[in-house]
Amino acid sequence: MFNDLNLSPGYLYPDCMNFLNCRIFRDLDVEIKHDRVKIKGTAAGTAAAKMLRSIRDICSIEYLKNKSLLREYLGETLYNKNNTIVFKYPLGLYWRILDFIRKCEIKPIIHPYPQGPCLNPVSINVSPWYYQEKAVNRILSGQIPNRGTLVMATGAGKTMLAAMITAALGVNTIFYVHSTDLLEQAAQVYEKVFQQKIGRIGGDHFDIKPITIATVQTVYSCLELKDKRWDSLSVYLNNVDLMFIDEGHMLGAETVFKISQITDSYYSYALTATPKRDDGKDLLIEAGTGPAVNIISEKELVDKGYILPVEVEMIKVEHAKYTGRTYNSKYRHAIVNNDYRNKLIRDAVKRYRDKQTIVLVKGINHGEKLAQLLGVPFIHGSSKNRTSMLDAFRQKDINTLIASPILKQGVDIPEAEVLIMAHGGSSQVELTQKIGRVRRPAHGQDKGIVVDFVDYCPTETNDVFKQQAYKRYAVYHKKGFVVHLHALDVPAII
Repeated sequence: MFNDLNLSPGYLYPDCMNFLNCRIFRDLDVEIKHDRVKIKGTAAGTAAAKMLRSIRDICSIEYLKNKSLLREYLGETLYNKNNTIVFKYPLGLYWRILDFIRKCEIKPIIHPYPQGPCLNPVSINVSPWYYQEKAVNRILSGQIPNRGTLVMATGAGKTMLAAMITAALGVNTIFYVHSTDLLEQAAQVYEKVFQQKIGRIGGDHFDIKPITIATVQTVYSCLELKDKRWDSLSVYLNNVDLMFIDEGHMLGAETVFKISQITDSYYSYALTATPKRDDGKDLLIEAGTGPAVNIISEKELVDKGYILPVEVEMIKVEHAKYTGRTYNSKYRHAIVNNDYRNKLIRDAVKRYRDKQTIVLVKGINHGEKLAQLLGVPFIHGSSKNRTSMLDAFRQKDINTLIASPILKQGVDIPEAEVLIMAHGGSSQVELTQKIGRVRRPAHGQDKGIVVDFVDYCPTETNDVFKQQAYKRYAVYHKKGFVVHLHALDVPAII
């Protein structure tokens, strides 16, 4: 059936390979290196072309843009003459290409993987969690390859694990982050572990050291401008042997992926709780660093007390009608400027007045409106008092903070106990990251609390806000959270 559709074996890899006839590839001679594959045969013709098409399909992503389905190829054909084809692919896809070729009943010539750098382990005085120590040993023994996407839930100590890997390998290291807040946070962890000054690139900093924390934005700017900073930075990147990309699911962004490709490191690891994307660009995560490796399951982290279980309160908000024709217009009237809904948010804040509470909003207008209603601070990306407000929240000088998406990823606030989702939305990746804000154990906490709102309109035939709420419920249900539905009619199958 699949052959009749004229789909290449690579397009159907890995799920439908068993249904395909791969005998057409038997007469091909295939050689594979860490970054390229050579296809050759005396009667190669059609078979070689189909193998090339298969490998190109394996190295491609499909995604929607402006309601159009687009395909993007991540590799390139270097040579295609005289029945010989050479195709180069991103380093992170080596294991995927090798697995596909083996499944095609071919015995390829596998060239030795390039030798890694000489290791110079550094002694550190830390007390790691057992799974962090186990992960480091798996890398040193080769059970985890030199490139990979290290998957562990938010709050499981990804930055500390990275610092331990850096110490175990003892090589030049760059650690990429996505904001100056995260830069400072990661640098502080590294400085605590190594008891020495760590390099910083980002914001007002441009200080390169053997171990450097850098924002993707600053490095990309240097690359684009080719300024004096790039002269020194490019030399450094060519001598880096270990790269980390924090929040590795961000590799789906063009700038982040490009930075991963210009960093010439033997060891490359993405750190993420969610090795998936909502836009179909999952493969960019693997291509940027390497295949996903689960360090520890979320269930085990909860069972052993490393992260907190979650309880979700879903409050229904009935709308008589949605005003506006576009999504943004409906959102503005139904969510941002809805006095009744905003008062429900205020009621939730009052209900948890004795707990450290974060109220997440989508835009500045909604944040300012709620700040006025609740009488509490609001911080966003350009807030000048952002650092002082976060410090005050950590020290419990204030117990309620309204925030734009600045807090959805990475910012470490162990004292947060309640997350109020004031903005809706349906991104599974973002939702998982946001919930992580209330899963870090702190004194006296036995669970993280999430307050969510189910907006719906009985007269609306295509209720986008209701559909988004159901998708969020599906995430909560899949993760095994305790969910209080408040008499909601949620479908049994979502």
